Amino acid sequence: MFVWLAVVAVGMFFLGLTSALLSRMASAGWTPVPRPAVLWPGTAALLVSSVLLEASRRALARGGWARGRACLRWGALSAGLFLACQVSAWRWLASSGVGLAASPGASYFYVLSGAHLVHALGGLAGWAVVARRASLAPVSILAVYWHFLTAVWVWLFAVLFNP
Repeated sequence: MFVWLAVVAVGMFFLGLTSALLSRMASAGWTPVPRPAVLWPGTAALLVSSVLLEASRRALARGGWARGRACLRWGALSAGLFLACQVSAWRWLASSGVGLAASPGASYFYVLSGAHLVHALGGLAGWAVVARRASLAPVSILAVYWHFLTAVWVWLFAVLFNP
């Protein structure tokens, strides 16, 4: 039950921020942030991490402990790759002269991706705890949260870089 409350709360948080973003994007003088190329492989890594977490959940449900643990490890590695790509994107933008205060588009990108990163770090911490136990109930709870965060990132990516 708690995980669903967390999903609703985090969902409302991101809906509020993206609502503000969308209203700001409609105003005159909006300048979008350039899209760092590293966000594509980072997004793919996040999607892969979600697929592997689901594979782990299903393997554990069938009693496949070895496969479940292996999928958890590879999924955590993919999740870490996503986080590294996010940091790389920030560094690329900063080295290109696009800092937090460069434009409203840059500000929204840093705030939204940073907020997502914080929530993903929390999920990764949960992932570390779950990986030690590798039992179905905690993996199922983590899966709800992680799949939600994956969907949030896909939404943010689409909204932030809408042509």
